[in-house]
Amino acid sequence: MRHMIGGLVTCGMALWPSLSFAQAIGSGTSIVISPQLDRDDAAGARVEPELVPQPVRAGVFAIQPIVSVVGGYSSNVFNRRDARSDATLFVMPALRVTTDLAPHRLDFRAGSTIRRFAKYTSENSEEFDLAGEADVEFTNHGLITASASVAHLIEPRSSVGTAVDAAEPVSFQRLDGSFGLDLSFGSFRLAPSAGYQRLTYDPLSLEGGAKVDESFRDTEAARGTVRISYDFSDLVSGFASGSVSDIRSTASAQDARRDARSVSALAGLKGALTPLLSGEIAVGYQSRRYELPIYRDFSGVTFAADLQWYVTPLMTLRLEGDRSFQNSGYREVAGILNDRVSLSGYYDPLRNLRVALSASCERGQYREVDTRTDRTTLRFNTEYRLSPRLSFGGYLTFIRQAVHGTPLVSAFTSASAGIGISVTP
Repeated sequence: MRHMIGGLVTCGMALWPSLSFAQAIGSGTSIVISPQLDRDDAAGARVEPELVPQPVRAGVFAIQPIVSVVGGYSSNVFNRRDARSDATLFVMPALRVTTDLAPHRLDFRAGSTIRRFAKYTSENSEEFDLAGEADVEFTNHGLITASASVAHLIEPRSSVGTAVDAAEPVSFQRLDGSFGLDLSFGSFRLAPSAGYQRLTYDPLSLEGGAKVDESFRDTEAARGTVRISYDFSDLVSGFASGSVSDIRSTASAQDARRDARSVSALAGLKGALTPLLSGEIAVGYQSRRYELPIYRDFSGVTFAADLQWYVTPLMTLRLEGDRSFQNSGYREVAGILNDRVSLSGYYDPLRNLRVALSASCERGQYREVDTRTDRTTLRFNTEYRLSPRLSFGGYLTFIRQAVHGTPLVSAFTSASAGIGISVTP
């Protein structure tokens, strides 16, 4: 009965970021390799039954804590041309609580990343994300869904919100909520939903000691989405989705308000296209119209894709891509159009050993100026499960960002590596 409302189609709006609690929040990195695949028996997601950690039971509640500790090294802590290296330590506790209330579902998750640096303590930070989801089946053909989350996060250096002379990473608070229905009428499904998000940015310290007010980035957004799908078979469905979002500035001056309306419409396919190929792919149209004429409107093609190829029982390949808008950290630029494509491979050579390799390319287009960024990321991960409660692993990451036009952010090259341990108490 459960069906993902919206699926990939919300990627075009970039208003509701997702968080995988198997991974670290923000700029941290976890050694746990746990991608959300369509199949749980495929390489990358499969876990031998005797290696699955058992949650603590308390009545109808199943409680699953986990903590990862990763020590590493970064060749370019500030992601700038003049690279400065440092040793790093990430501590990442997480907790998941589920309930056995079939056919209903209640899921609570909490995650945090504590970052510490040996020399450059300005980069020390703490992040957290608390989220809850609920599904209530009210008829044989209908499901009510609801979710809420609150988070305190940072933006990595040389991202869309980082000033070149910032003395610390940008930090902000995010509040999310959504409510929807999932209705089934034979082969047809109808899924209307509504959502809300509020972003609040903290003042930013500069290297000279001054404080910069970042409230011009504070926004709230209300969104309505309708998705209609039709099951061609038990394996494949077609869908169409439409979404409208109203974005409002909450604290900026009148001449820098980012009030806008975004519209998105997509159509695509979802399911198992062949016994070895599944996923979702959609193409369509999106637009963003700003109330102030100083900001540049956008209208054009949008896309979202998540294709998973189960090459062999030991190997899975995954191709992902999307077009989205990001909240810019520059007063002259309201939104940054971001195109992203990534290819990931998961290989399970042993029952308790997993290897992951990924490559991604991102292009950011700053709408009101001539700035464009091209970022390439290569990442290698490995995880060895010693027991249901103990894992060891490591990572290698290489990032290169090129900046064309006005250098609002830094061009840089960075390499990092680390090893760590994950424990389920």
